[in-house]
Amino acid sequence: MKKYFGPNQKIFAILFMVMSILILPVNATIFAEDGSELTIDDLYEMVNTTKPANNSAPVVFFYDPECGPCIPVHEYLEKYISDHPVVKVEMVNLSAGPESEVMMSELYIQHNRSMMNTPVIFFGPGGLEGTDEIINGFEMVYRWYTTEGCNCQSIT
Repeated sequence: MKKYFGPNQKIFAILFMVMSILILPVNATIFAEDGSELTIDDLYEMVNTTKPANNSAPVVFFYDPECGPCIPVHEYLEKYISDHPVVKVEMVNLSAGPESEVMMSELYIQHNRSMMNTPVIFFGPGGLEGTDEIINGFEMVYRWYTTEGCNCQSIT
């Protein structure tokens, strides 16, 4: 009988399987300030039937240039802002120093989040976490958050 795996290949195969099980996928979340997670349907309902009670907090995007999921979002936002100069988003590079980490930690606490991944963007009373959520939801949530003309009920 022919051997397909030597001792080193067996160890590598076992380690590969264990690592595959242990590595958790990146979470993608839409969240509210009270810490609750929203479905995409909840988000659509929120932006179509309510308005933020206070939209004075800046829109803040946190990323790390070494973070694979952050790169497409950062590129998307840079292009979006370039194409829409009135859009204001504070871009915070988490590798820039401890101040950026403190700022993100304060927003975690304010939004009752125990854990969060990058990329993440905060819009006052809520936020989007994850590449697809930010790219697909940014424009809709940004317009909702910054538009004064909505005759919707305020949320607190």
